[in-house]
Amino acid sequence: MDGTKRLLILVSLVIFVDSLGYGVVVPVMPVYARDLGVGELGLGLLFASYALGNIVAAVPCGLVSDRLGRRPFLAFGMLAMAGAFVLYAYSSTYVALFLSRFLDGVTAAANWSVGLAVIADVYPAGERGHGMGTVMAAMGAGAIAGPALGGALYDSLGYRAPFLVVAAVCALGGILALASRELKRLEASGGKAGFMTATRRVAAYPGMTLVLAVVMMGTVSLGVLEPLFPVHLQGKLGLSSTVIGMLFALTVMVYTLASPLVGWLADRWGKRAFLTSGLLATAVAAPALTLSGNVWVAAALFAACGLTIALFETPTLPLIADLMAGEGGEDVYGVAFGLFNMAWAVGYLLGPVAGGFLAQRYGLPTAMIVLSVPLVALAWKTWERF
Repeated sequence: MDGTKRLLILVSLVIFVDSLGYGVVVPVMPVYARDLGVGELGLGLLFASYALGNIVAAVPCGLVSDRLGRRPFLAFGMLAMAGAFVLYAYSSTYVALFLSRFLDGVTAAANWSVGLAVIADVYPAGERGHGMGTVMAAMGAGAIAGPALGGALYDSLGYRAPFLVVAAVCALGGILALASRELKRLEASGGKAGFMTATRRVAAYPGMTLVLAVVMMGTVSLGVLEPLFPVHLQGKLGLSSTVIGMLFALTVMVYTLASPLVGWLADRWGKRAFLTSGLLATAVAAPALTLSGNVWVAAALFAACGLTIALFETPTLPLIADLMAGEGGEDVYGVAFGLFNMAWAVGYLLGPVAGGFLAQRYGLPTAMIVLSVPLVALAWKTWERF
């Protein structure tokens, strides 16, 4: 096995563990927080602190990894995440839980910003889509496994068990990153540009802000689905929490299976058609979810959303590197994928807020139509630009 494949496996493992940890928190922390007397607002802030940590740390982690090398920060992300999950396990106050969640977001920023930069470093332009698609599939697999693992360990061994298991796996990932000879061989750029200078430089590449807008709006769409549709499906179709969970798992499963294929095809056929068709199809499929008349129609539409989101989201990753390659941008890949991570986190924060406001004021179907308008506009711009 050559060094490039070993790095792909290592980065995929890091992203899988990161997503596994994210998923483990979902069924466990809300129950524990309620036991501590945390209300709805406090619980919302608790989950939002993850995105806040991501926003704060994404670009700085990428910037320092550009200067000092990828290995220290990939190892830092995993080992610090282990620390965050130990803190989760032994938190007995709201403040401690908040700090755990915030630190989890910071470590995710390191894992994603640096991990994606590694793939951009080692894969040539014609193969990056395959590499990035594989990483996104690893993310999806972790997202599927996490909630099931968290719930099972919590029910059988108690609150601390899921967090300590994830902490142990994170520590193993950090050790593997430190031991990686391939990571050690990746040279640091040694650049001296400051935070704002490097950020402006990356944002100035033609098409970069458009790609970041696509990433953000994609996350806004997901951020609307997660908090609003469980209540909608329960009220309209009378579905149980188990069935609703299976529908969301189906979305992630289709996304996971589609991402490597989409990346591979985008390398060969170009990224414009996938970006445009995915955005337009999501603009249709997401509002159509509100019209589901039975569980089978809902399942088909949830699966469709998994595919359509993969169509436009997966190509954004290699496209970010492609826009910079050959233009002297290889030394700031970390910053570029830090901005990707920041755009994701901003969308994750905005989606529930915007969707909740529009749904409360105008109803969920209208809210989904309104939020689809930017997707159509972005589809037009990506077709025009790329």
